[in-house]
Amino acid sequence: MKILGIDTSTPIGSVAVIDGDNLVAEHTLNIVQAHSSRLMPAIDGILKWSDITADTLDGCAVGIGPGSFTGIRIGVATIKSLCYALDKPIVGVSTLEAIAYNLRWTNGIICPLLDARRSEVYGAIFQGGSEWQRLSEDLCLSIEALLDRLDPHTSSNRTINFVGDGLATYGDVVRERLNERVHFADPIFNVPRGATIAHLGKQRLQNGDIDDYWNLVPNYVRVGLY
Repeated sequence: MKILGIDTSTPIGSVAVIDGDNLVAEHTLNIVQAHSSRLMPAIDGILKWSDITADTLDGCAVGIGPGSFTGIRIGVATIKSLCYALDKPIVGVSTLEAIAYNLRWTNGIICPLLDARRSEVYGAIFQGGSEWQRLSEDLCLSIEALLDRLDPHTSSNRTINFVGDGLATYGDVVRERLNERVHFADPIFNVPRGATIAHLGKQRLQNGDIDDYWNLVPNYVRVGLY
């Protein structure tokens, strides 16, 4: 199953193609340049490097946020247009889940964290290891409120694994609150990779869980933003 996956919800734009469980090609770039000017060239380049034509794709997956409002809109609109034109199935994937999935084999709790500005963070809670599962919805709240939600998971002395660019702003607050029970992932894992988006999308497509072109919208998390 050939899947195109993209994420433009953070400054790091990432585009990838997978074939089954194999990564065929991936383009990830963290530069000060609008996603609107680089996304389509990146998609075109990835397909050419992969020697795959768009009409042979089995589906597309896109990061729907939360994250940058403008970036999410660009990514979702681009993939919706592409899938509609090619009559291909489309799947939206949580950017927070994609980041957390980078640490999926890590035992303990995984908490992806993105800076939402306005003194808030985007976050979610997952169980890592062999029992990988989501434990909360995607959230937008203060760092203190997020740590309050993590309190029940710290009672069992499980390690809380944080990952995401929000650590640059709120890492000191997290360490002061959780002390030795906290672990920060290497920054290389902070990236919402196109390959991970594609892989999570493939899982849903295989289960027949497909989104509708018209109803798939960005997940801004903040109430009232559509």
